[in-house]
Amino acid sequence: MDKIELLQATIARRPTPHMPIALWRHWPIEDQSAEALAGATLAFQREFDFDFIKVTPSQTFVAEDLGLSGVYDGNPEGDLVKGPPPIRSLEQWEALQPLSPTTGALARQLRCLDLIAAGAGATPFIQTIFNPLTVARCLAGPQATIWRRRHPEVFQRGFATIIETWSNFVAAVMRTGAAGIFFSTADASYQLMAEEEYRRWGRPSDLAVVEPSQAGWLNVLHVHGEELMFDLVADYPFQVLNWHDRKAGPSLREGAQRFAGAVAGGLAQWDTLLSGTPEQVTREVHDAIAQTEGRGAIIAAGCVTPIPVPATNMRAAIAAARAPR
Repeated sequence: MDKIELLQATIARRPTPHMPIALWRHWPIEDQSAEALAGATLAFQREFDFDFIKVTPSQTFVAEDLGLSGVYDGNPEGDLVKGPPPIRSLEQWEALQPLSPTTGALARQLRCLDLIAAGAGATPFIQTIFNPLTVARCLAGPQATIWRRRHPEVFQRGFATIIETWSNFVAAVMRTGAAGIFFSTADASYQLMAEEEYRRWGRPSDLAVVEPSQAGWLNVLHVHGEELMFDLVADYPFQVLNWHDRKAGPSLREGAQRFAGAVAGGLAQWDTLLSGTPEQVTREVHDAIAQTEGRGAIIAAGCVTPIPVPATNMRAAIAAARAPR
């Protein structure tokens, strides 16, 4: 099987000769340039030959064109220290206008995807998209939550422009030849909001933004954090579901029972990939395969791979995943 055949069989939960695997990371310096990010992403892929490429832009690109900045201070995960939120008043929020994907940071990211499409060969690639509630917090910080609760009608007017911007951007992503998107929500968590809030604000906006991605075949939903509203998002129209299975739960086995497509996970990025031995990495991959009976699972970390993870540990994961069965 080639990579596409392997992934499509995994999504359909058909038998495969081995497990697909993909790891991804932040590029907190290179991501300021389309050429540098594409180059770093493709070099990483050439070194490890994962079964798909997840393109990870700057964490500030969602609001960069409205004034959000970030500085890298050496965080091992690649997180940026963000500057002050650019939207500071309800009047500014209400005056928000949709951004065009043909200019600024969004155009830069599409240029990056064009370069990756030209260099990836037969390896499918997907673009990271953050859910609209996350974008709202990047724009207005904690005030976004306050305005949403105290002034819902005014909040909705600004929120609608976020939904329009990112729906249009997803459509543009699909025109680059991407196989799908990697859609990240950190809000489907009982630590952040009640289920009723997410039903009103999160779910409808999520589904509106991802609708253009249905032209693709490899859409990955990433549910970030702990105390997850797992079942509330498990019926989203995605082929793959990724979450912190080792840290937050549910387990891969249980997740596969509650989601119709493929599950992605099995590796604890901090405890095992970063701090463990190659033997521990191998055991964790074998456990993930056992949990899913060798079908319908992609070996992956629960989130981004920390920058200092040893190459030997990544190679151990790849070898364990690709061992013939």
